[in-house]
Amino acid sequence: MVKFFGINKRKDKQKENTDLPADNEQNAAESTSDNVPGNEERIDIKSNKTNPVSTNSDDASTTFDSSIQSSSIFSRGRITYGTGASSSMATSEMRSYGSGHSSAKNSKNPQGFVDVGKPLRAVSFLNPVKEEESLDAQNTSDFSPSASSALATPVNLRENALGSRRTITLEYVQKSLSELEENLVDIMDDIHQDVISISKAVIEAIEYFKEFLPTIRERIPYRVNVEKSSSLRKINKIVLHFLDNLLVSDAFSNSRSILLRRFYFFLKKMNLITDDDLVSKSGVLPCLSVFCIDNDCNLPSMDKLGMILDELTKMDSSMIADQEGAFIAPILRGITPKSSILTIMFGLPNLQHEHYEMIKVLYSLFPDIHMYCVKDYIKKAASAVGSIPAHTQRNIGSIAPSKFQFSPPYTVSENPLELPISMSLSTEASTKITGTLGGYLFPQTGNDTKFSQFASYSFAITCAHVVLSEKQDYPNVMIPSNVLQTSYKKVLTKESDRYPDGSMEKTAFLEEVERIDENLKWQKSNKFGQVVWGERAIVEHRLSDFAIIKVNSSFKCQNTLGNEMKSFPDPTLRFQNLHVKRKIFKMKSGMKVFKVGASTGYTSGQLNSTKLVYWADGKLQSSEFVVASPTPLFASAGDSGAWILTKLEDRPGLGLVGMLHSYDGEQRQFGLFTPIGDILERLHAVTKIQWDIDPQLDG
Repeated sequence: MVKFFGINKRKDKQKENTDLPADNEQNAAESTSDNVPGNEERIDIKSNKTNPVSTNSDDASTTFDSSIQSSSIFSRGRITYGTGASSSMATSEMRSYGSGHSSAKNSKNPQGFVDVGKPLRAVSFLNPVKEEESLDAQNTSDFSPSASSALATPVNLRENALGSRRTITLEYVQKSLSELEENLVDIMDDIHQDVISISKAVIEAIEYFKEFLPTIRERIPYRVNVEKSSSLRKINKIVLHFLDNLLVSDAFSNSRSILLRRFYFFLKKMNLITDDDLVSKSGVLPCLSVFCIDNDCNLPSMDKLGMILDELTKMDSSMIADQEGAFIAPILRGITPKSSILTIMFGLPNLQHEHYEMIKVLYSLFPDIHMYCVKDYIKKAASAVGSIPAHTQRNIGSIAPSKFQFSPPYTVSENPLELPISMSLSTEASTKITGTLGGYLFPQTGNDTKFSQFASYSFAITCAHVVLSEKQDYPNVMIPSNVLQTSYKKVLTKESDRYPDGSMEKTAFLEEVERIDENLKWQKSNKFGQVVWGERAIVEHRLSDFAIIKVNSSFKCQNTLGNEMKSFPDPTLRFQNLHVKRKIFKMKSGMKVFKVGASTGYTSGQLNSTKLVYWADGKLQSSEFVVASPTPLFASAGDSGAWILTKLEDRPGLGLVGMLHSYDGEQRQFGLFTPIGDILERLHAVTKIQWDIDPQLDG
């Protein structure tokens, strides 16, 4: 894994031109809005009132602390002093000129700057930005030399907007993209060389987005593809670097919101955001999200990215050390899938400032791959219960229901001898660890008499860390989970003490407690099964974390989600689509999958094409993983062992993809799983028996 620690920090000699001159700084902060009419902007030509600049959250002189400013890794090939290309004074003058400032001398302004209009106001999403123009700014029709001479003047923009949209050429769009890219690259270089503060840099970036294709009111009449446009990928990377790495402090919340808004309208103008992605009625813009890398993704550097992560998994773990649970996830990041770019997400449980320094070092390695770090970590998906999980499902209990309706925080089967998959599970003696029953496996002994005693048995499967974590040799297993039932009982008993004896409320709580006691007693006298084998180990660079449970012959085992489950948001999960009918060995990137966990219930996502690499148990490991979609939640504590399923395309029914073993504990948007092919291969190697999800047929 990429080593985040031990970065030697060196304090460079203090630069003489770190900040813009005072006059230029004022002009950069008080930039005029463009005079272009558009759906995303409102221009008030009747008002001459000037609103003061809000400085509560953004200070124009705010920068990262000295640890970021001290880095000079990007200054090797760039002269930063006394040149017109990159010095602080020259950069300020050039950008002020390119942002619509007149170069003509003004008799009232000895420095040659005209009135620049009203300041940019920083507001949040819920109060969208409304730029204002002064009458002086409207009367100023000068454009910078960087603008095309073919562009209409501000006076004629409203009349010529439609005609300009019809006559604009693809070559002009591409040229404008290249110019925007060059301007943003210059800004990013100046940030990395400490030539300009982050506050000033983001103001300039926002201005460049405002000036992009000013005659286009809504969308260009062409389709530009991120996969084929290096300029688009570079622009995306710079904006994401701003949003994910440079503007993460609360002090930059307003600047972050404004830049994201401008970026959104830029993508809309480039036809990279469809009508389905438009601003909701509440006025809240879509936020940055992560998406899976699927088969349709043809972005450059994909092969190189996969090769790097594959090489990481082959490294000697004894030569590496990192925080427990730290990981590297290759994903897509952006506002929508088709506007996203390749991204490497670094998750660390203890995020430090030096990690942002490392991202700064890695920034220039790949021209079109975004990198960022977040507070996150990989953890096992078993639950150490301290309180009742919030997820509940209403089901009919095995004991006669009382007249008061209670909804236990776990699934209870209609028939206690026919237990569907995905129910909660724990060992009989466990007091805190609980997980999920994945499903049932059946040995295929054939005519071999040596294994004939196993032919009539069914075996349940779950994660080994759920049932072997308390150092019991062959523990008995309870479904529903003994841990959840006991914890639920304690909560009800404590609540009943708040009511007087004989009251209706206390009677109801105590009746439910009695039902739980009766169910626990029945489970202990009618044992579900016993663990006969399990392991949690790295076998041939792959995690093997599962255990098999020999089920009592009085139980009927079927790989079905059960007819009593009524909380699925997918209305097609009914009838035959509740039954697991096939094993999926060839997984397709982007395949839509779901799981039903004992803790979070039904959640869905898509398979990622490249494995996630993480550090756990003193070793470097890798795993296939699911990226949550469309909601940002996929798994949580208590879901360990849940099967990853997909709906079959050629027939009604479900396909088995794998079994969940871990998730990212902070964001909870990734689900790590072991493919069913690896599980069956390992079981065959250990037991010398073939296994299947269907019972062996007689004869």
